[in-house]
Amino acid sequence: MNTTTLHIPMDKAIREKLEAKARKLGFDSAQAYIRVWAKAEADNRVLSFDNDDWGEPSSTAANRINRAAEEAKKGKNVSKPFYSVEEMMAHLDKI
Repeated sequence: MNTTTLHIPMDKAIREKLEAKARKLGFDSAQAYIRVWAKAEADNRVLSFDNDDWGEPSSTAANRINRAAEEAKKGKNVSKPFYSVEEMMAHLDKI
């Protein structure tokens, strides 16, 4: 990936509000939020983070979700619960 850095001077209060909004939306940082927004803008897509209506998943996504749900009901591709990081990592090492 060919990357570049964009420096954007802004008021500290604005930066803090942007960080808070990004985290509320599930992003790990304001930078991640801005990267998603910038990619959408570059691709001429409109992003909406309104909580009112997330719409329906695409048919491909719906099929994937339904297939995973059916597999989970049958106990396929479902891991056991882990009670420590070490226990989970030991399981992952076996895969």
